[in-house]
Amino acid sequence: MSSFRGLRAHKIKMPEVVVGIDAVKRLGEVAKAFGNKALVVAGRGSLESGRIKVIEDELAKAGVDFTIYSDFKPEPTLNQAEKLAEYVSRVLSYEKIDFVVGFGGGSSLDMAKVASLASANPRPIGQYMGVDKVLRKGLPLILVPTTAGSGSEVSKSIVLVRDGMKDGIVSEKVMADLAIVDPVLTITMPPSLTSMTGIDALSHAIEAYMSINANVFTDPLALKAISMVSTNLRKAYSNGSDLDARKAMSEAALLAGLAFSNASNCAGHAAASAFAVKYGVPHGVACGISLPYVMKFNMLAIAERLADIAIAMGIEGEGLSTRELAQLAIAEVIDLLMDLDLPTSLQEIGVPEEDIVKLADNMLKMTRLLEANPRRVGPEEARKIFEVMWRGDIEAKL
Repeated sequence: MSSFRGLRAHKIKMPEVVVGIDAVKRLGEVAKAFGNKALVVAGRGSLESGRIKVIEDELAKAGVDFTIYSDFKPEPTLNQAEKLAEYVSRVLSYEKIDFVVGFGGGSSLDMAKVASLASANPRPIGQYMGVDKVLRKGLPLILVPTTAGSGSEVSKSIVLVRDGMKDGIVSEKVMADLAIVDPVLTITMPPSLTSMTGIDALSHAIEAYMSINANVFTDPLALKAISMVSTNLRKAYSNGSDLDARKAMSEAALLAGLAFSNASNCAGHAAASAFAVKYGVPHGVACGISLPYVMKFNMLAIAERLADIAIAMGIEGEGLSTRELAQLAIAEVIDLLMDLDLPTSLQEIGVPEEDIVKLADNMLKMTRLLEANPRRVGPEEARKIFEVMWRGDIEAKL
């Protein structure tokens, strides 16, 4: 499957980005160019904690009127997206909205994308699930992340829970017009959220580098993100006030988001999607559990790429074979998960062993992601991955 890697034509798409310390203070200046009335989409946590005040203040200083929508939960469902779409349609029937601002973690940014989409696409949101089904670009969209992991601020996807599993809307038409990435906004993340979101960023970067759609644009982004996460995530986790580490993690999440949005995630996210919703496992934790086992599975097809990952993670490669380096990359991911007090097996999070076959079947439903994997995943392969992942046996043959 990997023999054509890099030979296909690739279309690269990304929004305009403002990144750096106090970048959010540019919001009013750039928002004014879009109009005078904004719909701000933010999670309830941002309102209850008062973090939303930075957005309110910057818009107010620019003379931009705004309404805030927050009627959704983390890991939003298709039903919640439909409800937001109905709200947007109703509001637009009696007043003008010039643009949408999303503020928060990946869930909030994805719901802001839903709001923009709904402004120009009147059908039920479920009809846009899949690849390139969105007909028209919606209202201008500004996304401001407060975590460092999802990459949603620069991605062309919306992740929603449907029928007990995560599914996606993938289209350039839902991509932000502007992303404002300010690491200061991430300082308030507790260690647990820092670790989960950071591992999500790492999984995006590694899966983008493993993907058969990896290319000359995404490869350096992915490798740089891997290096930055490996160097800085432990620092940000142990000392949340370390602004240098926070800045590096925000930049790493941004680079990884650009990488996977233009190359695709692969079997790691497919495996994570098979069990995360059913067992209430946060997305980053699920991706972290899946990642080393999918790397091990893919080593047979792309050992040289895993060796590159090892070097990006800071492993000295002199005197080591490609296979030895590939194995060390997998071991380094396991070590990082353990240092962050994250689980490394399905058994640890209470998944019953008898559910393995069903979870393997769930993984196989994620065809878009599996098609990007460098090694074919069929029923037997999926079952084996879940058996090994359940035991936490990274030494097992895959």
